[in-house]
Amino acid sequence: MKAQKFLFVFSLVVLLFSACQPQPNTATPTDPLDSVRTEVAQTIEALNTKIVATDQAAQTQTAISFVPSPVLPSSEPSPAPTLSLPTDPAVPTAALLQTPTSSGSCDQAAFIDETIPDGSQFPPGTVFNKTWTLRNAGSCTWNADYDVVFSSGDPMNAPAALPLTESSVPPGSSVTISIPFTSPLVGGSYRADFKLRNADGVLFSFKDPSQTFWVEIQVMTGKIDLVAMACSIRWSNVSGELPCPGLPTDTRGFAYTDFAPVLENGAKDNEPALWLGVQQIQDGILRGTLPVMLIPENAKFSTILGCANDQESCDVTLRLSYQEGDKPLVEIARWQKVHDGKLLSITQDLSALSGKSVRIILQLEANGSPYGDTVHLLAPTIAP
Repeated sequence: MKAQKFLFVFSLVVLLFSACQPQPNTATPTDPLDSVRTEVAQTIEALNTKIVATDQAAQTQTAISFVPSPVLPSSEPSPAPTLSLPTDPAVPTAALLQTPTSSGSCDQAAFIDETIPDGSQFPPGTVFNKTWTLRNAGSCTWNADYDVVFSSGDPMNAPAALPLTESSVPPGSSVTISIPFTSPLVGGSYRADFKLRNADGVLFSFKDPSQTFWVEIQVMTGKIDLVAMACSIRWSNVSGELPCPGLPTDTRGFAYTDFAPVLENGAKDNEPALWLGVQQIQDGILRGTLPVMLIPENAKFSTILGCANDQESCDVTLRLSYQEGDKPLVEIARWQKVHDGKLLSITQDLSALSGKSVRIILQLEANGSPYGDTVHLLAPTIAP
């Protein structure tokens, strides 16, 4: 029994010893995941190689390129990839914004000056001209194909259209427009508006295209007030036309209104007056030509004539004349005035002209030296 136990123990020891020795001819056991790891490594290497090749190609090609965005773990959907498109050569911004425009867009006017201020008074049936000076503020040249056209209001016998110019008016240049009118026979306020029209028939005016240029007058009834219509009278000397109102320092001659005049006798009056001064030359004159007007029945010319209070050397002649159409002037009356501290009251009958359309002309003349030849016409009127 002991011998059997010994043999059993001995065999067990030998077996354990044999198991602990190296086995050179036995195959090394493998991890079943090694093959998976190898395939992953190969895939990554292939992707890296492909990305490098793609980057190099993108540097030399102009075709559409796809720029991948890094993939980050997120619960939100990944953003769409950025797509870069090839572009054409740069185009100037001005060219992109430029759009076709109408032929009238280059036409624009700017106001410079006018005659006959708004509210000027005229007797019924008075023929007069109003003049505007406009500047070409656009980029198109105005020419004989451009017109002035009536736009709205009461035309007062003005033409519906007339040529703007007979020559070219380039941008920056100015043009003078003169339109004839006849004041209505019924008293009241009247206005006529005008615009310009280019060769394509497009109306235009100023920066604000809704604006117009116009004439606005008051038609007087009962009497013709020469103070109220002072600047509707054409004032001139032997050399040409004078501005209205004028200045008493203007050596060319002048006419202006005064609503609180100091008369020759030193009295201050509350009626309006016209102050007139001759051109400062020997025998200098000042002429005032009224527009053509219909003379009322039984009309009279009335005023109070006097020299300036401080002009003791004053010595003048005042002539009253009329002209019918293109006929020669006809003198009606004349008055001489020197500074003597007295006022000369004038009432001249015009009944011979009743119902006629004529121009009335006032002419002040220096009797020799013009020094001190300044006079007032107090409340000058033509009335029944």
